This record gives sequence, structure tokens and C-alpha cells, in this order.
Amino acid sequence: MKIKNAVKSFRKSLAKFLFDKREKSNKKPDFENAKSVLFLRDDDKIGDMVVSTLLFREMKKKYPDKKIYVLCGKNNREIIKHNPYVDETAVKTGKFFKDLRVYNYLNSKKIDVFVDFFPFRPRPLHLYMLRKINPEFLIGFNKENYNIYDFSLNSNYKNIHITKIYSDALNFLGIANPSLKYDVFLSGDEEKYGMEIREKFAGKKLVFLNTYAAKKRKNFSLEKTNGLIDKILSDKEAQVILNAAPDIKRNIRLSERVYIPESKSILYAAALIKYSDFVITPDTSIVHISAAFDKKMIALYMDDSGDCEKLNKVWAPNYDKAVQISVDTKNGAAANDINNINNDLIIEKLTGMLK
Repeated sequence: MKIKNAVKSFRKSLAKFLFDKREKSNKKPDFENAKSVLFLRDDDKIGDMVVSTLLFREMKKKYPDKKIYVLCGKNNREIIKHNPYVDETAVKTGKFFKDLRVYNYLNSKKIDVFVDFFPFRPRPLHLYMLRKINPEFLIGFNKENYNIYDFSLNSNYKNIHITKIYSDALNFLGIANPSLKYDVFLSGDEEKYGMEIREKFAGKKLVFLNTYAAKKRKNFSLEKTNGLIDKILSDKEAQVILNAAPDIKRNIRLSERVYIPESKSILYAAALIKYSDFVITPDTSIVHISAAFDKKMIALYMDDSGDCEKLNKVWAPNYDKAVQISVDTKNGAAANDINNINNDLIIEKLTGMLK
């Protein structure tokens, strides 16, 4: 591990030597006259993109004549493909020569302002990308040791909500008191799909139960899923819409009060969330989509009390209709696993919402 970390550190130091600028510029921002703004969201994370939508909206409302670009991944582009505040997306593929064409294209657009939310020490290809795009003014976070950034917003953002970072960025860009609400826009077909499911179960309390997340320790087991569904359905008016991993779907205890939708896309799932009454999820992408639609929600988190970045604060729902429950490793839980959140505790919170 020490050797691996040493090699990684050496590569980053070499990249800084090769691709960072020798001197920091003394450029002054001129946002009023800028014609284009590029936001970097190339991590391909869906939840992060949902949160970032507040940036695009507030920027476009303040500066309607500026062209808003977003450099993103294939998956998280889905969240903004109907977004009226984004003028153009550029999609990274992870393939060097294909991405090089993307960088050259953006370079040809002569980007005036580039906002880079990458939170860590830049990797070699990251710095190379910045040099290739070559914006007029580059903004970063905690990058004061890198000359390539014309301005760095410096603070400890690891214990406060992510919207504080974005609010600070918007303030710097000349936008005071921005709205921090997220946007998720659906197509006509996606809206119709959500409405049809709502009508199919008219008169029922629709509970969108998402048991799947990117991290294995955040996935519900089959036993936990079945047990939680049984408890939810003890309310005779409840109807479960189940979004789960394929193996859970194949083996779930079947019931006419458990509807398993076809997996189409993240926006079709968003349509189901929009037309459901309640959401239960261990996945933050679903948390943020639910927040965009102001849904009553129970959000389940790991215990990150020992971590540097407090994910249950940074990526919290951040609105009053949501309840957070974290794994309690201090009081008897066997491991920091989402399955160690007691179903009775989840149902206790849900019961209050159902009433």
C-alpha cells in the first residue's frame, strides 16, 4: 500500500511539473462580458449532477445570453438532457483519443469561464485536460497550490452540505442569494409513464422502495427487502414500487401489492419518484432526485463518523420532508452495513409519514 501511494503521489507531482503553469496569472474575472461558461461534471455521478442543476439554472437566469456548457459522462448526461438551462453538453468516454477530440472541440469554442468542482489533488489526465481546453478564466476548489487555476475557493467543505460550495461559487460569479433547489426535467413520454403508474394504483399510497446502490454495503439483502416490504404492506392502503438489483427482483416474494417496473432509464425511475407519495432509499442519487420533486423520504446512510468527509452531511437531503437514518455502529450494530439499520426503525419513520 505504501509503494502504491508513493507511485500515485509521484505521478501527480510529475503531472503538476508537466502540465501546471510555471506562474499563476494575475487575470481579473470579467463575468459580465463572458460569453460562455463551462461546468465540469465528468465524474459521471448521477446524484452530483442532480445537485449541480441549481448552478445551471441560477447562472442562466442571471446571465441569459451566456452559453452554458457541461462536460459530463454518458450516464449523468441523462439528468440534464431535457434541461432548458443547459445549452450544450460534451460527453467524456474514458477513451483517451476520443476524449482528446472533446477537449479540442471545447478549445475551439474559446470558453471564457471554466468552473472545476474536482475536489481532490488533480490527476495527470485532469491537468492535461485543463491545458487542452485552455479557458480564459479557470475556477477551482482548494487549488491554491496550482498555478493553472486563476482563482481558488478555499475552505473545508468536508463537513457542510454540498450546496454551500455551489452557493459560494455562484456568489463569486456575481449571483447573490441563489435558489438551492434542484431540477429534474422529464420528457413527455417519461411524464406519461409516471402518470400511468399513478393511475394504475389510484387511491393507494405509493411507496417507491429503492434497495439498490453503487456500493455493495449499501444494498439491501433479499431478507431485509422482503421483511421491509411485509412491514410496509401492513398498511392496507400501501402499494410498493420496487427498484432493486436484478437478483433481488428475481427472488422477491411476489405480491400484487409489489410492482416491479421495467428498468428503462434513470429518468423513467425519476418519473416514478415524481408520482409516488413516499421514497425509501440508501442511494444518494435517488435522494437528490426525490429532493428535486420535494418528496417525503427516508434516506439511509452509512456511519461515516470516523471519516474525513461526512457524507451524511455533505450529501444530505437538505429539506424538511426528508428523514435521515444512519447505521449505528456505536450501539451494537455488527458492521457498517446498510442492512444493520433496523426495519422497525424505518417503519416507525414511515408510519409517521403515512398518517
